Amino acid sequence: MITRLAADLAWVAGHWDDLAGLATPGTRRPYRAPMLTADQREERDQAAWLERLERTPDAIGASPAPVPAGVLDLLVDMLADAAALADDVALEIHCPTLPPPSSGFASAWPYLDFSARHLADAEQAADTWRGTIRGMVERTARALGLIYDGQRLTAVCPWCRGVTADHPEGGQATWVVRNLLSRQTCGHGAADRRWCPECPTLIAVVCDGGSCEPPSKDVGTWIRGRPAWPWTEWEWLADRLDRAAV
Repeated sequence: MITRLAADLAWVAGHWDDLAGLATPGTRRPYRAPMLTADQREERDQAAWLERLERTPDAIGASPAPVPAGVLDLLVDMLADAAALADDVALEIHCPTLPPPSSGFASAWPYLDFSARHLADAEQAADTWRGTIRGMVERTARALGLIYDGQRLTAVCPWCRGVTADHPEGGQATWVVRNLLSRQTCGHGAADRRWCPECPTLIAVVCDGGSCEPPSKDVGTWIRGRPAWPWTEWEWLADRLDRAAV
């Protein structure tokens, strides 16, 4: 687990400049369809309805901000998490903490790099930081439009139709991207095979609905009893999904 968490931190640190670049005016942000629950969608619809209700001819017109507020919020939140994590790691291993950020928009790279390098020395407490680290990976990947281990796809499986134990009516997003090498060590000197340029990539889409049983001719492989399609089959899988939607 330590190797994986340290690699996650190193991955986020490596993409920090890309994240900060999103705050440059005129930078085009990658689009990713939001995954909203029914309650979240209803909340958004209600807010939009109230905004239209309160709009008057004298209201000031809206104008686009030079930098999307969501990007600034992301950078500030990520910096705060990274700095807090670095402090916790330093206290756990009894070494001096890093100086606090000079501002809310300082680079988080020094704090991420520090935690990645010293996480193994704080192994006993590492499990308490797993959620924070995983959250940083997911937020970074979403902001940059990257495919990441654990990403849930906004698609309904054409074989099980999104049927799960909690939603027997179907329609649920059951496809998840999995890096099947994420927990394996690397023989080329990398801390994690996911980030080693010499190791073969083994990324797959896995249907985790629990009741999906496609015919054998339609399944690339099976992972822990769940049907999976390696990335080399994604073009075929996308075509199969398009044909099911017709």
